[in-house]
Amino acid sequence: MRIGNIEIDFPVVMAPIAGMTDGPFRRIVMELGAGMTTTELLSAKALTLDSGKTKRMLPAHDEPGPVAAQIFGADPQVMRDAAQMVEEGRADIIDINFGCPVKKVTKTGGGAALLRDAKLAGLITAAVAGAVKKPVTAKIRIGWDMRSINVVEMARTLEDAGAAAVAIHGRTASQGYSGVADWEAIASAAAAVKIPVIGNGDIRTPESAAWRLKSSGCSAVMIGRAALGAPWIFGWIRSFLETGNYGTISPIEIHNVAQRHLAMMAADYGDMAAMRKMRGWLGYYTRGLRGGAAFRREINRAEGIGPLGALMDEFFRAGPGVTKEEGTVTKS
Repeated sequence: MRIGNIEIDFPVVMAPIAGMTDGPFRRIVMELGAGMTTTELLSAKALTLDSGKTKRMLPAHDEPGPVAAQIFGADPQVMRDAAQMVEEGRADIIDINFGCPVKKVTKTGGGAALLRDAKLAGLITAAVAGAVKKPVTAKIRIGWDMRSINVVEMARTLEDAGAAAVAIHGRTASQGYSGVADWEAIASAAAAVKIPVIGNGDIRTPESAAWRLKSSGCSAVMIGRAALGAPWIFGWIRSFLETGNYGTISPIEIHNVAQRHLAMMAADYGDMAAMRKMRGWLGYYTRGLRGGAAFRREINRAEGIGPLGALMDEFFRAGPGVTKEEGTVTKS
């Protein structure tokens, strides 16, 4: 799949998730086989006001790619100015968020609020695409609510405005993450435009990824929450698409991924911040493993990165969730 002049060598990409898809996690999923990553949601206004915190969320100069920087806002001029700032950095692609349903975003008129104003979404996209040389993409949902499904109109509007690709989550903004993703709506949009469409929603296994790639007309699929505790899912999907099979992952292998993740966060944020963040990540890495609940209570008492690492060593090397008959644990 090509997005503008950027080649995506594998049609399974990581979804942007606020508070989760930071630099260390993006590196992890790229190492484990993702075709592309995207930053957390970045406020265009904050970027133009020179917010150091927001700028630090942009991709580092040595980050592996392809990587997109995602911005949101409701003012075409501010979005244009922010995109020009982003273009000066590492990001390969500039992504516009028209899909975030969180009130903090929609109350500003940004994110999914623009699903109710396709004309303004088009003006924003045109302003950004006209101001930068890097490819511009957009992420949308199928509509604001079930009474206003406008995914085909939105996709066509964004294509006409200069978007090089569009990612579509198969739920409405009002649904949030409840209910079931509507892949028929995604497929209808994919059939209506010439630019690549990336489908998103309820892809949790290699089998579901393969099916959606085959049946939806999408050029790629996007994985979100399913990758948080199992970033190796991208490698599994690669294997399944190539061979029809994929393996399992042992507790020691999970431990190795978690330790590398911790080391990356320590390098980016410092030891104490990395320790606090890792407590949350270990909730995902140990989900479904025997003894995981007790381990998660224990790590909350760790008072430094060293003690946390020691607790991780002890837990994973003990073989959580493994019986003599099983030998490995499957995470999916």
